[in-house]
Amino acid sequence: MMCPGANSYGSDFAALDFDFDCDDAVPCILCNQMFTVMKDEQPLLRHLSIEHKFTIGAVEQVADLRQYVLYWGKLRDLELQDYCVVINTNSEPGAKGPVETFYLLCNKLPEDNKLRLALSHMKLKYIVEQKEKERSDISFSRKCIYCSETVTGGVTNCFHHLTFQHGFSVGNPDNIIYGAKLLDLLEEKLHKLLCLYCEKTFKTHKVLREHMRKLQHRHLNPKNKIYDKFYLRNYLRPGTPWEEAKRDLDVESDTESFSGDRGERSHHDELLWTDWREDDTLPTTCLFCHFTTTKVPNGLFHHMRVHHKFDFEYITKKFSFYQQVKIVNFIRLCMVEHRCVRCQVVFATSEILQHHLSGSDHCKLPDRRVWDLPRYHIPVFENDGLLCHLDDNEMHDAETGSCCSPQDDVMVVPEDILPHSNSILKDSRLREEINGMDSGDVYGSVMCLFCLYTASGDHAHVQVYSHMRSLHCFDFTEVMKELSFYNQVKLINYIRWKTAKSECYFCGQVFSRTDSMEEHRVLANHITLPDSELYEDKRWLQPILEEDGLLQRLREAGDSDDEDPDHPDSSRDEVVFSEEVNLPPSILSDEAVRKELLENVHPHLSVLFTEDD
Repeated sequence: MMCPGANSYGSDFAALDFDFDCDDAVPCILCNQMFTVMKDEQPLLRHLSIEHKFTIGAVEQVADLRQYVLYWGKLRDLELQDYCVVINTNSEPGAKGPVETFYLLCNKLPEDNKLRLALSHMKLKYIVEQKEKERSDISFSRKCIYCSETVTGGVTNCFHHLTFQHGFSVGNPDNIIYGAKLLDLLEEKLHKLLCLYCEKTFKTHKVLREHMRKLQHRHLNPKNKIYDKFYLRNYLRPGTPWEEAKRDLDVESDTESFSGDRGERSHHDELLWTDWREDDTLPTTCLFCHFTTTKVPNGLFHHMRVHHKFDFEYITKKFSFYQQVKIVNFIRLCMVEHRCVRCQVVFATSEILQHHLSGSDHCKLPDRRVWDLPRYHIPVFENDGLLCHLDDNEMHDAETGSCCSPQDDVMVVPEDILPHSNSILKDSRLREEINGMDSGDVYGSVMCLFCLYTASGDHAHVQVYSHMRSLHCFDFTEVMKELSFYNQVKLINYIRWKTAKSECYFCGQVFSRTDSMEEHRVLANHITLPDSELYEDKRWLQPILEEDGLLQRLREAGDSDDEDPDHPDSSRDEVVFSEEVNLPPSILSDEAVRKELLENVHPHLSVLFTEDD
């Protein structure tokens, strides 16, 4: 394949085929040994250095090494000193080692510089054409690398699906080339049970998914150069690591969202410096479209304000932190379900929804009763970067002395309460007297697993279940429903122990404040059943809380630690919670009583009874 315009570079380019998609082997520059340089250039570079004392300078900046090697194959018939920098070692007087001559081929040679510029220009033009083909090919469809859903409408939609449905972002799809090959590569790595970030190998897919979710390893390894070829910026500046190119693209995207006013751009640049952080930030996606950036709030909030007329900061400034969380998750869920945020009308595709939102100016919050619901505490996307940037207005109000209106539905977060040394409730006799007043309460009082909230009475456990579900986003009945009785006991005691130590029961992270731990659990979605290895140890059968009413109200009938009750595992040690109960002999064991009962029921049954007896 001859690249258009190649003839303008002269007859020296006649040795090139300009097939930038080809990865066939090519001969060494100075001999006939073959190397597949497009897959791995290191064997060729080692061969040149050891066998020929020959080095290619700044090889990472060569746009297409295969074409470069084909071009310089002519050096076999030429004098190397006429084209290379000659380096003589051990040439100084008194040197002990033998004199060796090395040759360096670099862009200091005008012909080499011209070749590099030409290859960079032609390959960039070729890559842009390929990207346009990918963008216009809406017939492309592929099964998601994470789930069983088949995504249609082009390779861009596949990356959008990964971002919006699974919280996995590799950057803006418009900046990715060879998207289908990148998806194939990622699927191959997952099939080999490799984490895409740390690249460790795991035993099962379940363990791998838990690892990537818990450690937030849902992005690519920035040190792996295999991803360089999938980012357009690397073809504009060959040799630039892809993670650096991605950061540059994020900055450019943020800057492009501003108007052309020089003063505003200058203010934006100043904000970028004042908002600088040492820690890496997660890629964050717009609430209404696919715009993704690591700059929050400057880039993202300004984008939503300009392009969607949704001023997130102004709209949410009077809301509490948890209400802001609800707003974000409510809008995200609407976008996933193709549902209009304002009028709640459901549309067939995302494109139709976007057209409706822009045409009807419906990028606005509906009535508060629609979105201010407990279920929107649960993140729609795992590792949602926007949730990490929300401001806690309640903390600001406390500092400024302002307060919320009585009508505001403020979520109260339980704080650590200092014990009172002179509490009257420490009198044991008084406590027994108070407990004895409620003669109808057979069981003890029930305390929440995560705070000091306590309820008593026959329906105390129902009140605590509701409390944990609404205030701590922990659905007790849902979490416990698949567990046997003894595993329920273990889990309750395990969670109580972790709460007492100010540790997240799911991941073990330690916090200095209770509200910080609550915020972590909600945002990290650590509100479900933890790994069974954490709580199935027998030591968790020992109650943490004395006379724990929550344990007393657990169901017992038919429960067993065996997975199959019909085939119990006799190898397991049986756990007995109560002493053996000896029932008195049944009254029906008296023969005279049995006969009298039978005669009263039906006269002729006594004959049958006598004969059988």
